[in-house]
Amino acid sequence: MILNPAYDFLNADYKNPNLTKVKLEELDSVKKPKFNKAKIITLSIPGLVLTTPLSVFAATTDNTFKNVYDAVMNIFDSGVVIVIIFAGAAWTLGHRSKAIELLIGVCCGYFLARHAIDIRDFLKSI
Repeated sequence: MILNPAYDFLNADYKNPNLTKVKLEELDSVKKPKFNKAKIITLSIPGLVLTTPLSVFAATTDNTFKNVYDAVMNIFDSGVVIVIIFAGAAWTLGHRSKAIELLIGVCCGYFLARHAIDIRDFLKSI
């Protein structure tokens, strides 16, 4: 039942039994997609990756982590400098306690971030 009178023309679709039943001939005429070589190669890649020895990936993983870590630490260094400048400006404007709080926080955070790998290695050895 159509509630909106502007769509009364759809009532004919509800009354037409040919629109509600799908003919089997129409289903057979729809062609199934075929696998091409690109799909077969794409589907076989996970199997190749899973059967590759882990030692092959270990060298690239360590190198990739080092590159990402160095890039993140360069960005972090710039952020620390900005916070130290902001703390100096706060101290200059008379907010000494807030400036000291910022400096202590940024120093502790910078120390933890710079020595994260050393801390991880120490905790592994325990």
